Amino acid sequence: MSDGYLIALLFGVLGSVVVHLSQGLMRLGILRQQQAILSRNSRLLYLTGMLLNFSAPLWVVIANRFGSTILYTSIYAIGLLALLWFSCIKLGMTLRRRDLAGAVLLTVGAALLALGSITLDAQPMHELNTMPMWWFAMTLLLIVLPLALLTRRYAWLPQGILFGALGGAFLALDSVFKGIAQSDLGAAAWLPSTAAGMQLFAISFIGAIMAFAMTQWAHIRAAPPSATIAGYDAAYVLTPLLLLSLATGDASVLNALCLWGAACILVALVLLHRAPTR
Repeated sequence: MSDGYLIALLFGVLGSVVVHLSQGLMRLGILRQQQAILSRNSRLLYLTGMLLNFSAPLWVVIANRFGSTILYTSIYAIGLLALLWFSCIKLGMTLRRRDLAGAVLLTVGAALLALGSITLDAQPMHELNTMPMWWFAMTLLLIVLPLALLTRRYAWLPQGILFGALGGAFLALDSVFKGIAQSDLGAAAWLPSTAAGMQLFAISFIGAIMAFAMTQWAHIRAAPPSATIAGYDAAYVLTPLLLLSLATGDASVLNALCLWGAACILVALVLLHRAPTR
């Protein structure tokens, strides 16, 4: 593991807070427009949130320079605490005891997962086999259209969780592909140095675009932000662990700290999701 892991974790926290708050701003802008408050302020809120959301790839590019991508993704869910605060202040969400329990468990889980990632004895990013990741990406794309048709027909389906999870998985692919591309010569750099690395780096942005599209679908369909972000965070935290197992062909590559941290985060997200948004 690189000596710059603390810097990678720091940018993980900063990036997660910015991107989570961007979701809150977009949701607030959409909510005000749906309430016929068509003002310049509502459009500005949405535009600001959208621009901040598009900063997601930038944060991971910076973090990849100092450590493995899994360091950045391990700490990502911590930004949900910022969104929880924003939702209580601006979106009218009532803070309950289970929210506080979920927040504590989320913090513990993120710490365990980050510590597990630091001590992980995994292959360097540039040695990972990307073929299983491409199959995973194709599977996600094949799921999107049928799911979109189903959720339009059956309103009872948990659209927030479903499309949030798809968005998180797509963004995880974006992050991991960028990490591999930036390490194309064996050492992490700001940008790829080979043609193949540049190609993978460019293609990875499709993941970020799809992630944005999935969350927007959920927002437009009036899915509760807590559900959307719960699915998003769960997928974004867990997908890199799955991709690491697929790329190495060895599920035992993950240590106990990673598994316990992931389990704590999942339980925390369940607790936070159950809280009402109004």
